[in-house]
Amino acid sequence: MYKIYKFDEIKNELVKLHEIDPNFIDDKNGDYFCIKDEDEIIGYALVKKIENNYLLERMFVKEGLRYKSNGTKILKFVVNHGRGKRINKIICNNKDIENFLKKYGFKECNGHLELDNIQCVNQRVTEGKKVVMSSIIQNIFLAILKITGGIFGSSRALISDGVNSLSDVGSSIAIYLGIYFSNQPADEEHPYGHEKIESIIGNMMGLFLLITAFELVKGSVMLLISGKFEATPSYITILWAAISMVVKFFMYRYKMRVGIETDNSALIADAKDSKSDVYSSGGVIIGILLSIWISPVFDIIVSIIVGILIFKEGVSIILETSNIILDKQDDEFIEKIENYIEKNTPVKNVHDVYMRKSGDKIFLSLHIRVPKDMTVYNAHNLADGIRESLILDFENIKDVMIHVDYLID
Repeated sequence: MYKIYKFDEIKNELVKLHEIDPNFIDDKNGDYFCIKDEDEIIGYALVKKIENNYLLERMFVKEGLRYKSNGTKILKFVVNHGRGKRINKIICNNKDIENFLKKYGFKECNGHLELDNIQCVNQRVTEGKKVVMSSIIQNIFLAILKITGGIFGSSRALISDGVNSLSDVGSSIAIYLGIYFSNQPADEEHPYGHEKIESIIGNMMGLFLLITAFELVKGSVMLLISGKFEATPSYITILWAAISMVVKFFMYRYKMRVGIETDNSALIADAKDSKSDVYSSGGVIIGILLSIWISPVFDIIVSIIVGILIFKEGVSIILETSNIILDKQDDEFIEKIENYIEKNTPVKNVHDVYMRKSGDKIFLSLHIRVPKDMTVYNAHNLADGIRESLILDFENIKDVMIHVDYLID
């Protein structure tokens, strides 16, 4: 658990702190960023705010616990808190921890160490935009390749696959806009931010796939009924479909990796669409071969199958993104939250834990029970400590609302 203390608030702990750290600094003007284990302080960082910077005066972790990432956790606590306070840099003159700070990213500057630009660029936005732009360019290339190859190679299945790639261009543009707008800061009208736009874009993409699939199947079925399918595809069309398979496979891997790393539901949905495109291009190759070796009707049948696969993926995307919009609860995640609070705080009764997901961010609300004779001040401090700890140890948690109940005798 993590907690920030003023000197007056930490007075009762002074004897213990001097015992674990003989060089403990009594500073009435500083803030003590503490990490606790079962209500015992095991490490701290003494920090002073100077204009828009933090001065890290001392940092200490109890002996025997220094190689369990506790120092890194404390420093991360200071950095994250600094971001919330619009701190520009953290400065440290303590040479005893020079090597540790350098590993974290501190640089030597004018005889001291400093970590600047802690208001870092949102890596999630940068990576997401890069992936989507790459997807747009590649899908334009594949759409032109397959539609042109399908027309000159007399393959309706390849043309259908090309139209699918063209629809991917539209969905990728929608995702790009979603990434941009979803990362606009919260405002008075949208206090929870704009991240849900990603899920809305994911839903729109799913609907777009359904419409595309319907038109492809409809056209192929009409052609099948008419019986006008005498043209036999050429062998060169197999090459275009094979190129599409390879490109789409690597697009799927790339999008899924970044989508999972950044927890972007729209990007994950787009990755799944690229995966279905790999199968559809494989089906196109089989259909073309059967059309050449047996009958041109197989080219039409495969184009229908491609349409059905696109339709299925569209339904899957809509269901998945709708669960986020409808705030479906993640029981496993909620259980982790309950266990974390009960293990790391004096609270042993956590209940009514609910989550609301918006993009990659999670908003939590929960109830805790405290002794009925606990003062409002202490209950408030306890709740603040739980909130700070959850936000720090669970990267995707953006905010926590805690209601305090009293224990019934």
